[in-house]
Amino acid sequence: MAGMTIRLVGIAVCASAWWWLGARGQEEGIPGGMLSILAAHGVLVVAAILLAKPLAGLIGDWFSGLFVPRERFAKPQPMYSIPEGRMAAEDYPGALEAYAELAAQHPEEIAPHLRMMEIWLRIYRDPDSACTIRDNALLSIKGRANLEKFRTAAAHLLGESPSA
Repeated sequence: MAGMTIRLVGIAVCASAWWWLGARGQEEGIPGGMLSILAAHGVLVVAAILLAKPLAGLIGDWFSGLFVPRERFAKPQPMYSIPEGRMAAEDYPGALEAYAELAAQHPEEIAPHLRMMEIWLRIYRDPDSACTIRDNALLSIKGRANLEKFRTAAAHLLGESPSA
């Protein structure tokens, strides 16, 4: 904080010195005021040096955000390979259990709930259990945007209108 304050004061001093030297050089005219005009440009170089580090930091942070994501990937990601492997092996109770564990560990994820609903609907042909999964998911999913996405996808799976 102190470094930034010193830089801002330095830039303010440079700006006022640049204005004063430039005005003085213009008053004296080109042959006599040339030294003042050159000094004013030198002050601009000093101001640029003072601004270089904070601007480089801001631009660098912005560009690094393009290549190194921050918060979203800072935590462990859900492992869908276990329940998907159980689905491929036609171990549907095991897949339901694995999806339930994923849903409990990652409340921001909507896919485990949808896959459980899909198993109940397409494999077991039990829409009541799928509706129970939907109702429980609406209580546990975190985030308003995730809830809206889940409502729309669940309504599509159940063959209902999204407003229901």
